[in-house]
Amino acid sequence: MAQEVELKLEIDPANLLLLLQDPLLAGDALSVDQVTVYYDTAKTSLKKHGFTLRVRDVDGRYIQTVKSAADSVGLMSRSEFECGVKSMAPDPASLTELPLADLLDDAELLPFIRSNVTRTSSELELAGSRIRLDIDRGSVTAGKRTEDFAEVELELVEGTPASLVIAARRLADRVPVRLGVLSKAERGFRLAEGKRNKISKADAVQVHQGMTIAEAFEVIVHACLKHYRLNEPLVIRDCKAEALHQGRVAMRRLRSAFSLFKPAIEDVEFQHLRHELRWFTSQLGDARNLDVYLNRDLDDEERSKLMEDRDRAYVRVADAMNSQRFRRLLVDIVGWTAIGSWRSAKQASRPITAFANLRLDRLWRTIEGAGHHVAAMDETTRHGLRIQVKKIRYAIEFLEGLYPQSRQEEKAFGKAVEDLQEELGRLNDLATARGLGQVADSGWLIGSYEERRHLKSAEEAFSDLLKIGDFWRETDHSHRERAPEDA
Repeated sequence: MAQEVELKLEIDPANLLLLLQDPLLAGDALSVDQVTVYYDTAKTSLKKHGFTLRVRDVDGRYIQTVKSAADSVGLMSRSEFECGVKSMAPDPASLTELPLADLLDDAELLPFIRSNVTRTSSELELAGSRIRLDIDRGSVTAGKRTEDFAEVELELVEGTPASLVIAARRLADRVPVRLGVLSKAERGFRLAEGKRNKISKADAVQVHQGMTIAEAFEVIVHACLKHYRLNEPLVIRDCKAEALHQGRVAMRRLRSAFSLFKPAIEDVEFQHLRHELRWFTSQLGDARNLDVYLNRDLDDEERSKLMEDRDRAYVRVADAMNSQRFRRLLVDIVGWTAIGSWRSAKQASRPITAFANLRLDRLWRTIEGAGHHVAAMDETTRHGLRIQVKKIRYAIEFLEGLYPQSRQEEKAFGKAVEDLQEELGRLNDLATARGLGQVADSGWLIGSYEERRHLKSAEEAFSDLLKIGDFWRETDHSHRERAPEDA
């Protein structure tokens, strides 16, 4: 199977003319209409195992393509096998030597998705490389559902992947393109499953034993970016509170990944990217806080005022999301993740598990050392604990595939840390509301009934967490070396 390396961007169809007039497309361009049908078994065995099978009609020529599992975010490198077929129907006989052959077992291949696209292609030379630039505009259909889209694919013909990042940066500086996170097949299957315009939560991250530190970090970054981008349109277009919350969670998870992997990834670009992520996340805070406050019991006058504040806050959020600064940031992150100078250091190529254990140890020590009684903490200490709990929760979610021998303990730890984070978050919301004068002093020694209830639940969750302890060391309790960054 051949290897292809590409970077995908998306653009609003309304801005296509601006894109087509960009100087990067100054060379000869050719436009063709393409009809593509994606096939799978009735049980979607190919999709579940990370394969796509399509047949494409290009000017009366029928080309069957099989692609292997690959990230749909960032610089994608994936295997593909192409061959000519006689019609839009797939040819199972030509698949017998491919890895997916065992998945078919004489099962009938059914058409699931159809795309109708006009592709405008050109080739350019940049930074000593040759790049094929494809602009696709059209629609994808699954059953009775149809979605229009426009995207840009930058494919490396000859040279180095860095040239794809350079080209994407130049486009992002001049044209409102955004990082692409969906292949056409993924877009179609989401449509078939009714997920379009639905809130997206974080998917499981596919980190596993045998990966290097660099491979694990790249998978985590891509998962966070995809989580964010799937929710972004619902914030900009519909001002959906839960979409904003999920987008903010995605950014916080990404920042947490930077912190978790810091000893291995801290190079000359690290601080700049982390600073820019902090800037963007800060732009989402006011709108999210107002969404939380608006869930409280408020009189009509106060609710009306807060709704006006919320409308203005969402305008600021949309401005940040649409800004060239942020769109460029996402391109910079995927480029740095794939080809940054940190990847050439020895640390990046070391196994992930030993590194993960040491980093989890470090987080766990800060939580153990915080004291055992949440009610005895002042608000500043409690806020600090909440940050550390959030970090270890995200770290465990990122790294859960590394500890199959501790599945039950990991699940119990995850439940306790989630409960503790939730209760500490509610206590923080109450403290913030009190600061804004929305919660009166109850006269009780420890807050209102609501606050005391959350304190009790937080105490219980914290106790459960401390009882479970460092499950990742279950088979390695004698190994207590200090992480290099703590020395």
